[in-house]
Amino acid sequence: MKWHFLRADTPPRPPPGPQAVAIMAAVGVLTGLISAIPSPLPDIRLDDTGLLINAEVVPLHAGIAFGAAIAAMLWLWVARDPAKCLLAMALVLIGWLAAVNTANDVFTATVGSELFGTVEGAKARRETIGLLLAGLSGGAIGAGLTAFGSGIPAEAIRRPRAWMLIVVVGALLGLLLYPAADLDALVILFVPWQAAVAAAIAYGLTRA
Repeated sequence: MKWHFLRADTPPRPPPGPQAVAIMAAVGVLTGLISAIPSPLPDIRLDDTGLLINAEVVPLHAGIAFGAAIAAMLWLWVARDPAKCLLAMALVLIGWLAAVNTANDVFTATVGSELFGTVEGAKARRETIGLLLAGLSGGAIGAGLTAFGSGIPAEAIRRPRAWMLIVVVGALLGLLLYPAADLDALVILFVPWQAAVAAAIAYGLTRA
């Protein structure tokens, strides 16, 4: 098996469209499974902001794994520029943190609102709506920053049709936060979301 395509002086080029999409989807499935395992990192509590990361429900390693995978594929297929690819990884990680914080804020605001008043079952309905809105908004923001980061080395992702598809896919798959929270299984969210967003990036890279 030849490994010349890994050489830094080899011109990067993605495979044909369907193959690239399938490869990126598989990469997303792998990082999604990694993201769903218990965090190997210690808890980090930021008391001033009330933000908790590296916990069971907010694993920082999820953003690191997905960001590293996207950066590696961009290096392999788009640009052999370590600085740009590392910056892309950093923005994907920031996108993960922004998505988590946005989803948490939206859920908290919805549950604490007067939506549905005080009728029987109002709180349960608010929680359901809160999870759906949280997943939609968090998924869109996470995908948006992932697209922005990917666009640093990949000019093709800067096209409106490319990054808009990534954002829409991320927002729609973010709705899986509801069943993931209901069943206490983050794998239901992480695997499809990361696979679909990665596949959308590949589609944007190879679309004529």
